[in-house]
Amino acid sequence: MLSTVSDSFANDTEESKSDDQYKVSEPVKISSGKSKKKNKIKENQKSVIWTEDLTLQDFNLLPDSIQTAGSLSDYDKRVLAKKEYEKTPSVFSVAISYGLLLIDFNEIEKARFVWERALKDFYANESVTAYKAWFHARTGKFEEAKNVWLPIAKSKIDRGVVGFGSGIWLTYHTDAILGLYLIKDNLPESERQEVADTVNTIIGAIPQNQKFAAALIADYLKSGQLNKAAEFLAVSLKSYPDDPVLITLLGVAQLMTNHYDDALALFNRANEINPRIPTNHIMKARALFALNREKESFEELEIAMKLDPDLNIADNKKKKYLAQKSYMISKKLKKENKITKETEESKG
Repeated sequence: MLSTVSDSFANDTEESKSDDQYKVSEPVKISSGKSKKKNKIKENQKSVIWTEDLTLQDFNLLPDSIQTAGSLSDYDKRVLAKKEYEKTPSVFSVAISYGLLLIDFNEIEKARFVWERALKDFYANESVTAYKAWFHARTGKFEEAKNVWLPIAKSKIDRGVVGFGSGIWLTYHTDAILGLYLIKDNLPESERQEVADTVNTIIGAIPQNQKFAAALIADYLKSGQLNKAAEFLAVSLKSYPDDPVLITLLGVAQLMTNHYDDALALFNRANEINPRIPTNHIMKARALFALNREKESFEELEIAMKLDPDLNIADNKKKKYLAQKSYMISKKLKKENKITKETEESKG
């Protein structure tokens, strides 16, 4: 039986969503494995890999901060949270919620004060240490973040990851593993393998978790396994049809297979749910650029740069940054570049 990613959305959400919300003209197709027919992506597309990755800023730590429909504005949310915190800063739920909200809205310096006080008030609570590590990671202190998150991850592995002996998986456990995944390439090379092995052990055991699923899907796109990415997207979006990161990744898959209009529709949908995902804005800008809508693509890139202070693309380099070659490469070319680099290093 053959299905498509968009079919999965429609089947799962027919009572609450219109049938064409995720409709695409030629979606990436997946096979259940039981059919004799094989619906494959063209060979030249299968060999393409995504050269980028998700970032810390792409994920919300406080679920309430991405609820937009029929809710308070972002400004009102922050004002109310601040007033509540100022009245009762020593109440655990208030302090943690406000600290997470500040990180989600990229108010990092304000978050510093909240988390430093929380560490004093709730020094025995591991979740506070875990989320203070997100502050460290967001300010480029990746080693400090790793030193907090890695022991949390290893303790879960020591207890079996899943099953009775593993204990309850709290939200901060998941976010600690996700944080490790997102910062691993910023760590010293000597530490990356240990972190990667630890993360892969856990994510591989709990792929149904929506944040872990996003990590798995991103890895499939980065290794050119688009069919596997599509399979996980179909399953994950049936369970989490409004997850903006998963929808963004589906958009990336569509963009990689040259379905530009379909990709753009998905990026727009993710933006409606959470307009603060830098990767979504970047990839949307690239979809617009591929559709020859240059002015709009530049405007979208400006939004991404405002969200991510580390992203700074000069005007004379925007076209190059938005072009397909900046975020996609063939497996063959990557292998040749690796061989060339290793050869040069051996000579030098």
